[in-house]
This record gives sequence, structure tokens and C-alpha cells, in this order.
Amino acid sequence: MMLTPKQQQSLASQFNLYPLVEKLTDAIETGTRDDALVTELNSHFDKCQQLLNSISGSKTMTVDGQKRNLEESEQLLQERRGLMVEYMNSIEDLLKMEP
Repeated sequence: MMLTPKQQQSLASQFNLYPLVEKLTDAIETGTRDDALVTELNSHFDKCQQLLNSISGSKTMTVDGQKRNLEESEQLLQERRGLMVEYMNSIEDLLKMEP
């Protein structure tokens, strides 16, 4: 799944987990279970994972795209070399025909 930079920035804000960790600390110290906090933490961690997957996926796509471009460039280079050889051969043939 590819995200736009704006979506990534929005997701990046989810890495600021300090306020949630503070709430979790308070809940642990008081010995209370806060289901809403657990749900919120899970949501934030899911968003963080989504961002990391997006970043990872975009790098993979970039490398694959560069590899594809390199292969296409190599193929075009080989075709050009072949055309140059044909051109040089035809020029040599023309020169041989001249008296």
C-alpha cells in the first residue's frame, strides 16, 4: 500500500506515543484496567506499523523501478550498438562500390 507524503506525515505523528505511555503508567500504578487506553494504544501501534510498511514498500518499489529502468536502458544500448554496426557496414559497402 503506497501512501502520499501527506498521509505519511499524518501517520508519522502517531509515533508521538509519550502521552499514551504516561496514561498507561498511571493506569499501571493505580492498578486499574483502562480498556479505552488499550484500544487507543493498539490503534496507534497499527498506524505506526502502516507507516513503516509504507516506507518499506516505497523503497522496494524504487529499487525495482531502478532495476527495470537499468534493464530497459541496457536493451536500448544493445539495439543502438547493432544499428551502428549495420550503419558502418553499409557505409563500408558503399565505399567499396565506388570506383
